[in-house]
Amino acid sequence: MSDKFILGGWAGYTNARNLSSVGGTVDRGDVDIWNWAVTLGFPDLGKKGNLAGIIVGMEPKVTGSSIDQIDEDEDTSYHFEAFYQYRLTDNIAITPGVIWLTAPNHNNDNDDVVIGVLRTTFSF
Repeated sequence: MSDKFILGGWAGYTNARNLSSVGGTVDRGDVDIWNWAVTLGFPDLGKKGNLAGIIVGMEPKVTGSSIDQIDEDEDTSYHFEAFYQYRLTDNIAITPGVIWLTAPNHNNDNDDVVIGVLRTTFSF
């Protein structure tokens, strides 16, 4: 692959609608939820078939609500991720990575979370 890097991303919007009021505890209404991410990939880094990547985004966030029991998220939680996919064979790859979440649950009072991951992919 001759590409030096690949830039990508996505954005998502959900309009969730509650149509029932179970026992009168939750109002009917709508909730607006947004999320997004930007990705940067470096193909063939180290050797052909490997891939290094960085992802920066926002976890799904309630930005509007007409339901009294569901508040808008006042703070913002960000998702930072770095990974390196190492191709062992044509059919097996391992991908170590690290994920850092700021203000989990969109609450600045929550401590940041760092997650280590190890993924194995088998292709047939």
